[in-house]
Amino acid sequence: MNELALVAARCSEDRAVERDGAWVPDGDPMEAALYALARRCGVDIDSDSRLRPLKREFPFDPKRRMMSVVVGSQLLLKGAPESVFDRCSPVVGADQAVQGLTQRGLRVIAVASRAIDELSSASSASDFERNLTLLGLVGIQDPPRESVREAIIACRAAGIRVAMLTGDNQETAAAIARQVGLIDGGGLIVSGPELPADQAVLGALVDRADGVVISRVTPEDKLRIATALQGRGHVVAMTGDGVNDGPALQTADIGVAMGESGTDVAREAADLVLLDDDFGTIVTAVQHGRITFSNMRRFLTYHLVCNMAELTPFVIWAVSGGRFPLALGVLQILCFDVGADVLPALALGLEHASGRTQNEPLQGRHLIDHKVLTRAFAVLGPAESAMEMVAFCVALLALGWVPGHRFPHGHDLRSASGTAFATVIFCQIGVAFACRSATQWPGRLGWFSNRLLLVGVALALVLLACFLFIPPIASILGQAPPPPLGWLMAVSGIPVMLGIDALHKWIRHRRSERAVPPSDQRGFPVLPTNHLGVA
Repeated sequence: MNELALVAARCSEDRAVERDGAWVPDGDPMEAALYALARRCGVDIDSDSRLRPLKREFPFDPKRRMMSVVVGSQLLLKGAPESVFDRCSPVVGADQAVQGLTQRGLRVIAVASRAIDELSSASSASDFERNLTLLGLVGIQDPPRESVREAIIACRAAGIRVAMLTGDNQETAAAIARQVGLIDGGGLIVSGPELPADQAVLGALVDRADGVVISRVTPEDKLRIATALQGRGHVVAMTGDGVNDGPALQTADIGVAMGESGTDVAREAADLVLLDDDFGTIVTAVQHGRITFSNMRRFLTYHLVCNMAELTPFVIWAVSGGRFPLALGVLQILCFDVGADVLPALALGLEHASGRTQNEPLQGRHLIDHKVLTRAFAVLGPAESAMEMVAFCVALLALGWVPGHRFPHGHDLRSASGTAFATVIFCQIGVAFACRSATQWPGRLGWFSNRLLLVGVALALVLLACFLFIPPIASILGQAPPPPLGWLMAVSGIPVMLGIDALHKWIRHRRSERAVPPSDQRGFPVLPTNHLGVA
């Protein structure tokens, strides 16, 4: 056992170090575990004379799947069992031992050595790595984090399909995938050497499975898989931590490097760096991104509706050649934009998440699309503009204006303009609540669940009172308090806007129910990971 631990540790460069009273890996966690094993066996790695001097080193190669060093007159080697066994004298029961360890989800390392007599005739790794004596197997438990199973469930609910790409043995990879629920209902389990050479076939093979586990992958395999999935229209996020993962991280649409265990090369090649090396953090980031996207659409819809209402009086005045009175002035519009509208818009930008928001893939969607434009410029915008102009006209008529007889002026015009101003404010309150969801009645979300929106509405009403009832301000803005009928029209803007929005949502819902379900061409993002958040 001591010989096994000594050789395994000498073939490792990284160590475990004591920091703040706790032992933590300094580099690769697997090599740190082998160092800890040697220390527990009483082997002093740093001062044992049997580990000196180091004459040659053959670094780990993904194709050879092993590494070796020449120390004194011995060759010390560690690597994947299937690679090491081919260079060792047969050992009865070795394959069965490997199978037993891998079925338990353990990462298995084979350790071997040999005496070197003819150093002068050996020049390459293959010359040294032959006629070895197998010293034993090391099973390393590398359990997935507790959050991974929940993260996998969240991924499936959100339309994200996950593939596990790992250099581990197939049995080990499959066992871990079952632990985290990746292949509970079947899935695809294949090794890297078995992958088809044709890119189209490879993409179809990986794309068709609900859960994908590919073991013994090389950096070239990762690159091919990412390219093949992109060729099928997917958005691919690839995680990695090694130097050789750089090309795949750069090729993927989103390269995610491990911040704690990753190399500098991986971090430089990636678009994002995962500081805690936790797969669940990726899922959380995706959900927050979708929430932010939806909130920006709410924000834009709210402002576009208001912009249309602000523009309508000027269009009508211009088309009429100035014969129809101007309902709103420039200063009143500035009061909308820099006063009453700001806080409700910010509140929509901080709207809480809903299950639909988190589970709706964004591929192929834009911040401003036909749904936003239709809702703003064909439904809510025209409705608010109509309410604004009808309230303006009703106020003028209530104050005695007769169309065609005289042009309104003085207090009557200012009072009617105040009516239009108040109507837009109240309509925007209804729009703010309507924009909290693109599909649901705002009452189902809870009228008081977005407290910042309530504060924004209250502030808008306070500002409305200031703009209308403080004489110097009202005089500068060119408006006056509305007549009683004008107030009735203005306040009715809230239920009218909510009702029109509810009707529009109902019509869209009925149309979606009658629509034929689309084929599975939505292009779900795929998040291949080399260790699924393993600690």
